[in-house]
Amino acid sequence: MLTQNHAELTLEVAKHLEADALIKGAYWRRGKGCFIGCLTHSDNPKTAVDRFGLPQPLLRIAEDIFEALPEDEGKAFFAALPDAVERDGKDLSRVHWQFLAAELRALPKVKGDVQAVIDPVIEGMDLLSKGQEWQEALAYAVHAAHYAAAYAVHAAHYAAAYAARAAHYAASDAASAAHYGAYAARAASADAARAASAAVRIRQRDTLISLISSAPMGSQ
Repeated sequence: MLTQNHAELTLEVAKHLEADALIKGAYWRRGKGCFIGCLTHSDNPKTAVDRFGLPQPLLRIAEDIFEALPEDEGKAFFAALPDAVERDGKDLSRVHWQFLAAELRALPKVKGDVQAVIDPVIEGMDLLSKGQEWQEALAYAVHAAHYAAAYAVHAAHYAAAYAARAAHYAASDAASAAHYGAYAARAASADAARAASAAVRIRQRDTLISLISSAPMGSQ
């Protein structure tokens, strides 16, 4: 899947911003909607996947970040999308794995047995980011889930568990991968978000935009 119809994407984003149609909490309602809603006029991201070549996991993570941003920052996020995509033919299929790896690396360091769960998941995200297989994905998902239950008070465990589950589902179920990927992004910032949620989400937004911008051109 490669990006396509970039001129149309640019027009759609500009049109919805000009109409002040970007809102939180609803996919599409009475001519207004969220990040996905303004691209699809529905709750189904598949329209944007098919029309613009934007992968569903990326859209789900973008939506999750958008919903937690202050209003002006959310609009800036949506406005930045066309410039980040830049052109037709870019391969964004691994951006969500790169983002999840970056978010797990951004977690504060924790005690050794917990970090021992997170580090292999980061390594797995790195493999998936390079288009390689992560054979241990299911095993680490179970392992991470065990630690998540044992240390439920720490968001890092959930981040690792959700990221591992996302990896497990990626090959067979893109929707589930996107679902768990979005939760991994949310969990990774949970502790910091209590004190500075806007700053954390702005950082996530900027990370995602940067990864989209630097994505390579694909081959047909």
